[in-house]
Amino acid sequence: MPKQKVSIEDILKHSLKLFRQKSYHNTSIADIAAACGLLKGSLYHYFPSKEALMSAVIKYAHEYFKKEVFSIAYDSALTPQQRMEKMFKKTERALLSDGNIMGNIGVETARAIPEFAEHIRDFYIEWIAAVEFVFKEITNEADAKKLAEQTVAEFEGAVMMTRIFKDTKYIKNAYERLLNRFAAFTLADLKNITN
Repeated sequence: MPKQKVSIEDILKHSLKLFRQKSYHNTSIADIAAACGLLKGSLYHYFPSKEALMSAVIKYAHEYFKKEVFSIAYDSALTPQQRMEKMFKKTERALLSDGNIMGNIGVETARAIPEFAEHIRDFYIEWIAAVEFVFKEITNEADAKKLAEQTVAEFEGAVMMTRIFKDTKYIKNAYERLLNRFAAFTLADLKNITN
């Protein structure tokens, strides 16, 4: 017999897992209700539609990244390189273990459901801003913006390639290139100091 009540967070967690595994279009309200121990009709007491639930899931995932990943960029107790390393290691674990909800849902639904695209865009804007903040400590503002966009795009591509080919070398290579960028700036700074 299904449970009568579950928390919103439980529904969001189960939904996030199913959307990551099966995609938005291949996950039904019945699938989500069953995973939560609810009857299908009961889920509508929490969310009026599958679209409303997906919007809440995207915001839930964004909040996780905001608190657990993006906040690292602003931790002044760490060096810029340490912040970037920590941020991308956490991102890697989150995206590879369960799937990339933002990238997958963004590609799958961008044209059909523009509301999702807005939420996903907000996520990427915040991610780029966090990376840019760190880069600003080692280079000028214009270069920091370009490097941040390049880094996030490259990392997203590496996650996709890693999943398609089931080979972590793509993530490792992207991460190594990121560290090399930092090393190049550090060497340039040392040369300027000694001259």
